[in-house]
Amino acid sequence: MQRQKKKVQDNKMFNRSRNAGAQTKTIMEKNVNEILKLQYRIKRYQAMRNGAMCQLLNGKLQKLLAQQASAL
Repeated sequence: MQRQKKKVQDNKMFNRSRNAGAQTKTIMEKNVNEILKLQYRIKRYQAMRNGAMCQLLNGKLQKLLAQQASAL
């Protein structure tokens, strides 16, 4: 029983290290999608002349862009 547990733990560690690159890529893709969504929403709120919401979304966008730049 102990051997099986150890083997399962070893496999989990191996899979984590092996999938780390793929996981980072997925996170980066999510960030890119989020950035595109925010840019779209900002343009929509600008068209509606809603400055307060534009400022809020621009703040979120700047945080995401800074986060992405530091990750590279």
